[in-house]
Amino acid sequence: MTTSDAPTATDTAETVALFNEAFRLRDKEALAALVHDDCLMVSVQPAPDGTPYVGKDACVAFWGELMDDESTTFEVQRVLADGDWATVQWRYRFGPTDAESVLGVNVTRVSGGQVIEQLGYTKTPGSLPLPE
Repeated sequence: MTTSDAPTATDTAETVALFNEAFRLRDKEALAALVHDDCLMVSVQPAPDGTPYVGKDACVAFWGELMDDESTTFEVQRVLADGDWATVQWRYRFGPTDAESVLGVNVTRVSGGQVIEQLGYTKTPGSLPLPE
């Protein structure tokens, strides 16, 4: 890859913005167009490692199931892009209060204007052995 062929943060941010908007609008066709054939997505559950979904069809099917549940909303709070990587901070709501939601981050890699890798992480209830 030459320097001029290297993805820029702007290209990555634009792809991720289009992906997030398709998800928010529950537009499966638009979302699928933004997913690379060789996509790897690792969901946030079950802890500690999540579940890997390999290939466009598997990833789009997983995201499609989330999009089918019209009682939920996906709110993007912040996107940071650098080269072909982006982080997306989000809140996924499954009820009207913050207690009925989860805050998370996706670490996303873009290749050729398509999402090729997405790793999901969330804040989870419960306690960890951390200093107070």
